[in-house]
Formats: sequence, structure tokens, C-alpha cells
Amino acid sequence: MKKLICVLLIGTVLAGCGEDDTVEEQPEIIQTEAIDDTPLRVITWEKDAASMVLIPAGSFEMGDPFDEGEADELPVHRVALDAFYMDRHEVTIAQYKRFLKETVHGTLPDQTPDWIAGKAIVLAQKGVPQVVGFTTPTDNHPVAGVTFNDAQAYAEWAGKRLPTEAEWEYGARGGLIGKRYVWGNQPPEKIDCNFTGSFGGEQADDGYLYTAPVGSYAANGYGLYDMTGNVWEWCADWYGENYYASSVLKNPKGPTTGTERVIRGSGWSSYLQHLRLSRRLKLSPTVTGFPQATEYSGLEKPALNKNIPIDKQKPNQEQKPQADPAVKKQPPDNTIWVGFRCVADLTTDKKSP
Repeated sequence: MKKLICVLLIGTVLAGCGEDDTVEEQPEIIQTEAIDDTPLRVITWEKDAASMVLIPAGSFEMGDPFDEGEADELPVHRVALDAFYMDRHEVTIAQYKRFLKETVHGTLPDQTPDWIAGKAIVLAQKGVPQVVGFTTPTDNHPVAGVTFNDAQAYAEWAGKRLPTEAEWEYGARGGLIGKRYVWGNQPPEKIDCNFTGSFGGEQADDGYLYTAPVGSYAANGYGLYDMTGNVWEWCADWYGENYYASSVLKNPKGPTTGTERVIRGSGWSSYLQHLRLSRRLKLSPTVTGFPQATEYSGLEKPALNKNIPIDKQKPNQEQKPQADPAVKKQPPDNTIWVGFRCVADLTTDKKSP
């Protein structure tokens, strides 16, 4: 059994953290708007050195409270969850390399597809000496191009698991009630997430031409980063279009069978509609997420709902440096990038496997 190494956040001293200490159970709560002053309990998971935060037990309204999305986001229904730990960041290339080194699972997927590398070459040939905002993926970028089976194998190697869809949305909401996005109801600004948008009128120059290193934007109320944008994330659930109508109240795990798995969280090339907290997509467990349009489901351009505000002005907020306005992200149609993050249960002996 491996121990959990505790880290303190927000100046609150937590007793213990020794090898024989246990993690205190968290009281059940109902989400509240204001949790900014709530101390977070953060641990370092020994196997993959991931920073994880304790998500408190509680209940929330799951689904689209604005009725502006797809039919599979309804009905809005109350879900109660036990406490669990969640990776604060998407699994990075460095962590995935460590997994590959210690297993015989395979090789690192191509993190810079030909169409991206080719764009950089073309821009250079046109006399652009440096593509501002273009960063070849580093070890601190989220790993992308992994299948569900890859992500599940990593989680098992680390002694963790993939989050259920309910756990993912609960964590992403970060304590906010009835909001459209991780940060509130307004569309994203440069400071909010790694997102540029797939068609005119939705762009938010975020300082990066493609993906960003994990943790480049503010954490949500539970201390989680990049729950919107950067790369989509695999969930453990089989996808069920009408599952919400029959979901159990306590710790739902999705349909018992299916052909596609749920992905959540949107990516840098997403449509604005995909950034909503309740948005659900589905993919075959063997799809990597790079352009394979014939294997995708539900990736048609969603209609912009008239209820979504388009005012993007947020005065008096410090902005990140913009990417070169002459160099815009131009993702091909139906392109999504899939990564993942893991969760861990509060086990009986409170130790990592």
C-alpha cells in the first residue's frame, strides 16, 4: 500500500499527513455560490506525482438549467455524490511518458499532428519569423490523442480510475449553482480558458495558438484547472442519450452497456456551445480524438442559442498577452483532442493502492 503525501493549500493547517494518519470524512454539503474561503485539502498521489484535491460529498443539479443545449442534457436532475479525490490538472505528457516507461502499453501518440506542423512551416515560409502563441507540446502540456482504453489503462496503473460523468460535472461546477460555464454565464475571455473557437464571432484569443500547458488559467472553486478548454476528457460512463431520465440519485455510473463513452470539458478548437458545463459528447473507446471525422458522433456544428449572451467585455481584468492576430487557430472541421484526468476514492484505510 502506498501512502498519500499531503500538501497544504490556502494556509489551513491540517493535522496529520503521516503514514499512519487517516483522511477525515467530509460533511455532506449542498453547493453554495460562495466557496472562495473554503480551505482545500490537496494531496500528491505517489504513483504519478499528480496533485489531487478532495472534492467534498454533496449534491447538485446535473444538466442544462437554461434549456439551451441538446436533448441529452435533460432533464435536470439532482445527484448526490460521495467525497472523492480528483486530479487538479489533466494528465500531462510527462506523466503519460512515465506510465509508458513502466508498462508495455504502447508509445506516446503524436502530439503535433502533421496539419499543425505543416501550418507552422507554411507561416515560416511566408516570412513569419516566429509564430506568437505557437508552442510545441512540452512535458507540461496535457497528453492528447489517447483512446478511452489508453486512459483507463493509465488510471489502473496509477491505482486510480476515470471519473464518472456525474463526478466530472460536479467537480467542474466547483460549487457554482445554475451557471453556464466554469466561471459564470459570460462567454470566455483570454483569462478564462484555452479556447479560440471554430467559427467567427466566438473567438477568445487566449495567448496560445493551440493547447496550453496545464494550469495556465485560473482554478475553479474546487481548485481544479482546465475543466473547460485545452483538451476534451474521457469519463468512465457509457453514453446513453436518455440516461438522465432514469439516473439514480446516489453516485450514478451511467448505463450498464453501450458502444460509446462520454467525453466532457471541450477543447481549444471547440464551438462555444461545447464550453457549457452540461455539454455531453460521445466517442468510440478506440478513437484517439485526432481528425477521424467518420468515427465521431455528435460533432456537427451546434446552433447558437439566442439565450447565450455574446457580450464579452470584462472591464478591469488583467489580460494575458494575445497571440499574433494575423495567426488564428484554424482547426479542420470535426477536430477534437481528447485527454483525461483521474479520480481516487476515499478507501476504507484511506491509503492509495
